[in-house]
Amino acid sequence: MDAIAFLKKDHQKVTALFQRFNDGGVLTGVVRRLTGNSASPAQRRSTAEQICRALDVHTLIEESTFYPAIRALRDDALDEMLDEALREHGSIKDRVEEVRQTLDDDDRLRTAVGRLQECVDHHVREEEREMFPKIEERMPAQERATLGRELATRQRSAAGPAGAARPSGRRVAAARATRRKKSVKRATASTAAARRHVRKTAAKTKPARSTGKARRAR
Repeated sequence: MDAIAFLKKDHQKVTALFQRFNDGGVLTGVVRRLTGNSASPAQRRSTAEQICRALDVHTLIEESTFYPAIRALRDDALDEMLDEALREHGSIKDRVEEVRQTLDDDDRLRTAVGRLQECVDHHVREEEREMFPKIEERMPAQERATLGRELATRQRSAAGPAGAARPSGRRVAAARATRRKKSVKRATASTAAARRHVRKTAAKTKPARSTGKARRAR
């Protein structure tokens, strides 16, 4: 598949996930919420996690494969667009982290996903309206097809176990809580063992002191 077509298709997948999170769009979402047919907080959390994973992979394949190939064209205008795109990726990654940190709070999650969507929509518009047409002018169709195959391969690799998206903020917090509980248990057990040792030592020394007193009395 042509690299431009491949990335546009990836953009569409992310857009569809945002629409799912928003119950199908602004107007549809309002109607569904009024009629009680909107997604549940658990469903929104699941969709938000999918959005984050999709963006993790998308930004990765662009930065590792697509952007370097475009940079090799040595076009000043494209270089400026790439610099801007990388700055936008930085903002998107910050927003993704914000979403992950709010997964357990539905109200904050809605706000965080809205902020993320604004960043992504802006980035997609600039790529599709400015960068992609310029690339089509400068890069032959055959090269774009080869690049598209490389993107597909990189995407499959990134989505697999070795390149799987990092755990959500909720899972990380749960893992930390579990580690804290284990640490407390170990510390409690250690303290109890120390106290038992002190009691045993005291019990052994008491008879010796009593014997000493008896001898002095004689």
